[in-house]
Amino acid sequence: MKLRKMTTRRNVVLGLSSLGAGIAAGALRSGPAARAQPAPAIPKGTALTVSTWGGITEDSVRRFILPEFERATGAKLAFDIGGQGGRFNKLLAQRAKPPADVFFSTDEAVIAGHRQGVLLPARRKNIPNLSELYDWALTIKTDGSDTVPGVPYALLSMVISYNPQLVADKPTGWSDLWRPEFKDRLVMPSPLNSLMPEVLTISNELAGGTQADFSPGFKKLAELRPVKASVFWTDWASLNKTGEVVIAPEFDYYIETMKAQGYAIDYIMPKEKAIAAPEYISIVKGTANPELAEYFLDLSLSQKAQEAFAVESFQGPTNRNVVLTGDAARECAYGPKIEQLRFFDAAPFVDARPMWTERFNIEVLPKWQRS
Repeated sequence: MKLRKMTTRRNVVLGLSSLGAGIAAGALRSGPAARAQPAPAIPKGTALTVSTWGGITEDSVRRFILPEFERATGAKLAFDIGGQGGRFNKLLAQRAKPPADVFFSTDEAVIAGHRQGVLLPARRKNIPNLSELYDWALTIKTDGSDTVPGVPYALLSMVISYNPQLVADKPTGWSDLWRPEFKDRLVMPSPLNSLMPEVLTISNELAGGTQADFSPGFKKLAELRPVKASVFWTDWASLNKTGEVVIAPEFDYYIETMKAQGYAIDYIMPKEKAIAAPEYISIVKGTANPELAEYFLDLSLSQKAQEAFAVESFQGPTNRNVVLTGDAARECAYGPKIEQLRFFDAAPFVDARPMWTERFNIEVLPKWQRS
């Protein structure tokens, strides 16, 4: 049975009323039993606040992690919902009294959070499901100690989407974004997009730039004339329906969502490889319940939760015991697709992003303005 999938932009809170926990559980394949981690002893009435995106991410946590978490611990889950940048700034501004206990983000934000002292390492001994992860999943370099900066609970990829009804010669690689027929008919990630540094790096490579000089990459990006600079797929989805947009770099799970909703959309894995986008959960420094937070992280890596994330919301699993077949295997970053992904070291992007964002705003966006 193919499950009905519903998703929406991350910063809008919507319910998945058509997806019951029992239905989702029944759709999951059985496999090796998850490693049991005893729930920590906590005072009655304790709540763990989760800082995360809204929409499908929040809904997935509520549906596939919250019931087991509350049953096993007796604690409640609370939520702090918003875009990653806004939530990260709250951690910085309220570090004396943190607004959350665990933080959902990209790998770049994990590194930034540790550098700025608002995130806390998690102890490996309290996260046994770490041993079930693929080798490629832990993308953040560590010193080999007994801690990790965060845990990767899902894998997304930025691919090249296109309208198969209006694009006769479908794209094959990143350089196709500069094809003349796509001028004024494409969408590009904005400076606020979490993968802006990766897109700039690819543009710089195509332009013959070097790690020491990204000027060619900025110049090449400025040559494009996108209809819109986007952060979320909903920024441009309506333009796909009108035919004003026929090509756009976008996250695979957003494109799968659009396909499920009847949009004229498909995507290719670029010949130079798509961009891997690991998503992490970290512990907020100053939490009153670090062991409870570690238990939450461990549950998020469990086979059962990860299967649900993949089947229901197109998010690729990082737990190697997850076995997907049929549509579920094709619709997320999984299996052979991993070989078609390029994993970037996000550490250099943390320092570069402020300067690159300023250059993007000065050198690129003015050229993208439509008369």
